[in-house]
Amino acid sequence: ATGTIKDFENPKEDMSISSRPNALVLFNPGIDNSPGGYGHTLVKDYWQDISPLHNIDGRTPPTLLILGSDDKYLPGETAQKFKDRMAQAGNRCDLHVYKDEGHGFFNKSKYFETLVTVDKFLTSIGYLEGEPTLQKDKFQRFR
Repeated sequence: ATGTIKDFENPKEDMSISSRPNALVLFNPGIDNSPGGYGHTLVKDYWQDISPLHNIDGRTPPTLLILGSDDKYLPGETAQKFKDRMAQAGNRCDLHVYKDEGHGFFNKSKYFETLVTVDKFLTSIGYLEGEPTLQKDKFQRFR
């Protein structure tokens, strides 16, 4: 929500410094808080102000969405809708869906693969340089 909400700034903060991030890397995020969406009961009084899917505008930062095809909390259709709305607003949104993976899959499987995906995304928007240097065979020792 930090990349899409327009209100909720603390008036005591220095407003010359934006609290909006420059990029978003989202692992199976809660992006739809509408009725029927994830977590609606927790934000039902103000969901329209906070639901990322419903607050995309031309200032929403470049976004990487990572989820599993079997995520029970974030349906692939919702992620695709987010990507489509980002494109309509003129924003970049890369969507990576890992087949037959559920919610939080990257904590148990495909950990290395998702890190490489993140590295390539951050490189493509200028936050990193060069090819990923993490090597899978050496990485396994630390996992």
